[in-house]
Amino acid sequence: MKAMELASRYAKSIFELTPSGAEQEKTLEELRLLGQEFASNPEVIEFLSSPLVKPEDREKVLGMAVKNANVRENVHHLLLLLARNNRFAIFGEIVEAFESLVDDANGVVRGSVRSAANLGPAERQQIETIVEKVLKKKVIMAYKTDPSVIGGLVAKVGSYTFDDSLNSHLTRLNEELKRTPSVRAL
Repeated sequence: MKAMELASRYAKSIFELTPSGAEQEKTLEELRLLGQEFASNPEVIEFLSSPLVKPEDREKVLGMAVKNANVRENVHHLLLLLARNNRFAIFGEIVEAFESLVDDANGVVRGSVRSAANLGPAERQQIETIVEKVLKKKVIMAYKTDPSVIGGLVAKVGSYTFDDSLNSHLTRLNEELKRTPSVRAL
């Protein structure tokens, strides 16, 4: 079974066990924080994913660590289940899949914007408003300055791409010029 499919199953399980609304957001925040902690300490994931460590030893160590971290009961059970089934290698994918489920439940889509220059708050708000009108959903955008975008910006939300960069304008103009029949002097 593919890792993302497996991660989706774990995410769906914890999503169904989590009351809607604020509890889902709090669970998502805990999962993100744990993901950051695991990413900054790869030796923890190595230990929890090692086939040389007995599942009961993984559970015991993880149980003590989680007890001190004061995480929600559903997150605690998820971590113990991952330790028991030796599935910690897909923790990051589980967080992504859970985030996607929470976003879908709240009518939210996420996207990214690459621009040649930093965008101010007013420009960001304008972009988000335009995209929300088109998609009829709340939009959360991540912004990145990218020097390869020569003027303008490129926004991606799901399968939609809005490319308003100078490069795309020049490409379209070039294609249009190629399609236009040339006029020859007689």
